[in-house]
Amino acid sequence: MPTGPAREASLQATYATLDARQPLGEDVLTAVVFGADTACPDDPRCVRIELEPLAGPHRAEVWRGSGPVRIGTAGPVRYVEDGECFAGWISVGENRCGGLRDATEAAYLGLLALHADSPYRHVWRIWNFITAINEGGGDDERYRQFCLGRARAYAAAPGGPPGADYPAASAVGKLGARRSLEVCWFAGREAGAAIENPRQVSAYHYPRRYGPAAPTFSRAMRVPGPLLLVSGTASIVGHESAHHGDADAQLRETLANLDVLLRQAQAAGRIGSARLGPGSLVKVYVRPGCDAALVERVLREHLGDAVPLMLLAADICRSELLVEIEATHPG
Repeated sequence: MPTGPAREASLQATYATLDARQPLGEDVLTAVVFGADTACPDDPRCVRIELEPLAGPHRAEVWRGSGPVRIGTAGPVRYVEDGECFAGWISVGENRCGGLRDATEAAYLGLLALHADSPYRHVWRIWNFITAINEGGGDDERYRQFCLGRARAYAAAPGGPPGADYPAASAVGKLGARRSLEVCWFAGREAGAAIENPRQVSAYHYPRRYGPAAPTFSRAMRVPGPLLLVSGTASIVGHESAHHGDADAQLRETLANLDVLLRQAQAAGRIGSARLGPGSLVKVYVRPGCDAALVERVLREHLGDAVPLMLLAADICRSELLVEIEATHPG
């Protein structure tokens, strides 16, 4: 863990095309690679996620910190840290834990315990990749079971759940037969600032109709860099899904939510500009069977050609939703 004088924290992200023959830079915290056939260096900082790209020229998301990094492990957690920022990964097979709920609780208990006793006490952003996320009915739906396991871990964590300071997060369904949960995250020495969307009920306040435990995440988190990390955002107004079965309308509602969230962050003094630009990243999860060409066209109409864009095939946390957007935006 970090020693010596503290540096100014810096977290930066870019989309890239990796060359398996070229090593990653010494300041790279992680390179997240999408696509089974995408090349990447033989480096423990490369994390391959089982989601196939649909559009965009690049297949990797490269995150850089503020200096040379150190690679380590803590039990089942693999991590990279640079003295100010921390990137972690954990993969849990469900068959070893008795199901997704218990696998989620175990993964999050390990994550939270690690950071409770670490200089990187503040968890900023979490990505969750879940096999067959919409399978099951009622409270047995796998996404609801995931939310329950996560909430149990937060409730048991030292100091209890963080409330309005939950990390930004996404949870999407990955393909493949192996039942496993993969969790990737960033944390740091400094606290982030959570941002909520006035068009939407905070996820951690969702009513009981959405499951035995509400989803525990903030809509966005502004972190040192500065960088705004926007959670998975979908066609939800208040707490209800809108425009069932209409991909075009869902996408436009999602973009309206994204725009309001950016303006909210700007009004709170967390970012200087509410307009996405060349330094921003937009990642879009598109449910298989949805018209990806339509999604890309509407996005380009809204964002312009300068904003880096990646589309990935993934199931969305609610079965009626067809598309979800997340973003990173320099502050």
